[in-house]
Amino acid sequence: MTGHYISLVADYGGRSGNADLAFAEVGQKLYEKIDDIRHFEQLSVNAFNTVETGFVVAELALNSKIDNHIVYHNTAPRKDDINPRANNAGEFLAYCHLPNGVNVIGVFSGYCFSFLKGYAPIYKVKCESKGSQFRSRDVFPDMVASLAKHDFSSGKVWEFQGEELTNVPDMPENILLFTDGYGNLKTNIVLTEEQAKQSKLHVNIHDYTTIVNLGAGIFSVADGEYVLAKGSSGWVLPNGERKFVFEISRRGGNAAGHFNFPKPGAKIHLQTLA
Repeated sequence: MTGHYISLVADYGGRSGNADLAFAEVGQKLYEKIDDIRHFEQLSVNAFNTVETGFVVAELALNSKIDNHIVYHNTAPRKDDINPRANNAGEFLAYCHLPNGVNVIGVFSGYCFSFLKGYAPIYKVKCESKGSQFRSRDVFPDMVASLAKHDFSSGKVWEFQGEELTNVPDMPENILLFTDGYGNLKTNIVLTEEQAKQSKLHVNIHDYTTIVNLGAGIFSVADGEYVLAKGSSGWVLPNGERKFVFEISRRGGNAAGHFNFPKPGAKIHLQTLA
């Protein structure tokens, strides 16, 4: 299929919605630079939250079967150097070309690329990482456009490709990754052998605790009860195994509300019942 399918993932507005002016401005700039966009979508994540960004990028990119798909992300808390910065300098741009043909390009910050590690090499992009407070509009779209024009089937190295990055951090264990609109908490929980044998567990997030059932699905409990089960998200790992994202849900209710609406990255503590 001709034309590019662009997914923009960014923290403009801090998950307040995609009506933030920054989304419109970046979208406008991408249409200016890439003349064959057939579809453009934008997804908002919490401000400065690279855990949530990394999850959303992985969910979109690793499951995509769309031709000419580019996932462009920008969550840049500029925490790589907490000292005063000259000329609005920040984290550099990076990219990878996934086995399914999807190109991911975005700021190399925190955990934004963590779930993509092992699928394909991740490279630094040769471009400025300073020059504007709003680099994702003023600096980086030229690189996105260049990536869109590159023919990966030729085997040629992209002209802006820098060194391969080997310092991609692992995502911390047992944390919240994303909260959906129903208040279901998507996590990267991996149960121990002992925990998996239980029918119920204590779950604690930020000192808010409840008892959850271990279930086969989020509707495997009675209305109003809490459950920890494999949810709707996940992807195939590089070794061919399916990664399932466990969700903490309250059937007919809002699990996030019970835990006082934790942000992605919050630690989840599991304990067996006495």
